[in-house]
Amino acid sequence: MAFGVLFLTAAITARAAQPQKFVTFDSKATSAQVKAWNDRYVFVWGASNQALTGALATHVPKALLSAYYPYSRDPDAKHDVSFWKAHHPSWIAYTCDGVTPATMYGDPNVVLDITNPDVIAWQIQNFLNRRPDIKAVALDNFQFHNAGRVCGVQDPSGHFVTRYELKSSDAVFAQDTVRWLESVYATLHAHQVEVVINHIPDLSSDGDDPNLPLVARMVSATDGILDEHAQLALHDSRKAALLTKFVSYVESKGKWTYLLYQLDSADRSAVESAMANYLMMAGSRTAIYLSHRDDTYGHEPDFMGFDREIGEPCGPVETRDGVLLRGYSKGLSIFSPAGLKPMQVPVPAGYTSVDGDAVGSTVPLQGGQGRVLYTPRGDTTGCTMAPGHRR
Repeated sequence: MAFGVLFLTAAITARAAQPQKFVTFDSKATSAQVKAWNDRYVFVWGASNQALTGALATHVPKALLSAYYPYSRDPDAKHDVSFWKAHHPSWIAYTCDGVTPATMYGDPNVVLDITNPDVIAWQIQNFLNRRPDIKAVALDNFQFHNAGRVCGVQDPSGHFVTRYELKSSDAVFAQDTVRWLESVYATLHAHQVEVVINHIPDLSSDGDDPNLPLVARMVSATDGILDEHAQLALHDSRKAALLTKFVSYVESKGKWTYLLYQLDSADRSAVESAMANYLMMAGSRTAIYLSHRDDTYGHEPDFMGFDREIGEPCGPVETRDGVLLRGYSKGLSIFSPAGLKPMQVPVPAGYTSVDGDAVGSTVPLQGGQGRVLYTPRGDTTGCTMAPGHRR
């Protein structure tokens, strides 16, 4: 059966040896581990371990180090609402009863009014107050939907002023978030500080088109975007298609995408499937992290050997009976989107498993599963072996 049907209209073809990897937090890392990292990771989302001050810059010189902040919340959970009422009462964002301070995801951190210029100036000063080896800020939970259920603020007289409506898509709220990001980005870039946001594409009120104005503005006002729920692509074919489209768009704008897969079961099959899915999107500015849910944030990721170098992509993704395949100079990635029936996927001869065992003429896959196959070690002829290569 012929190959050659492209999965993407704007396929990712940028070349880089894969997989590129990153780390969420360095909180569980030791100096001994960091000394061995070298070029293993390209990014640290939250470099907060004071014991590692200087060690990361010395031993992982090519990695971008970032300081973590919740983008709209007070980063200090010890500041309760009484603190803010005493110091800056007009900075507090309230829910719709006008008296309950907004919070997010069960955390006690108070949500602040990101439309207030004084709040923005205070936040930027916090962002700039970082270790000298940290060259970026990581802004968490940046979404166009109103996760904090913010409705407004109290004016100096204590009167509640409504700004937002609690609905699934509030254009005023979405516009405010992007304006905030643009302001922060412009100021931080003037100080040579990069900006990376945690943004989940399928939760955006703009829908699934990364070319829509708000998404385009958001991408323009960042240096990188982390998707904390990339694992949804393993269970939802719509998410998989959206994420691929989004990554391609971000790459086309010269920005990074960091894909974080929170796996319910961190067994070999799940890890291999996540890597196979990642490799369908991998470009020169993509990287992957794996965790067991969010329980293992701060730990070095365990790829179970599937972070073995597979080389550079040979070209875009191709399809066969709905299954996605992408050749690499040192291997082949195969992924069956969620919803496809179980099947035996034909593969050319010559590939091995990650353990070095020869792979037969077919590999069994069901929807949501993937395989990563390799050429013999040291062999870079994968592109001539790949499905679709015209021999």
